[in-house]
Amino acid sequence: MTSITKITPETELDIELEALKDDAATQRALDYYLKPAVSQPPQEKKVFVVSEDVSQEEAMVTACEYLRCGVSMVHSAADTHQGAHRDQFLALAFFIESAKQLLDKALDVQKLTNR
Repeated sequence: MTSITKITPETELDIELEALKDDAATQRALDYYLKPAVSQPPQEKKVFVVSEDVSQEEAMVTACEYLRCGVSMVHSAADTHQGAHRDQFLALAFFIESAKQLLDKALDVQKLTNR
């Protein structure tokens, strides 16, 4: 019975592998996939950056103002929608109001400890 596939002797495979070892393209491929990156990963680019000289209290007050504006916008959107969308807007308003209350509480505690 004759085999359909050609089986190469071991010596031919060894010669082919040896030829690939010295190939520049093979070395580039191995370097690309196996070597760790030499350079540092790119820094995350931020659209919004808080200045280093902003105090904790100023940051918390500003965050409260942003949340107050967010609550106002969500309530306006809830008033113009009905059904499931309205429920989602009201749920979002609840989460924003809760976050604002937590910041308000933290500000009150900070003011008491600074007296």
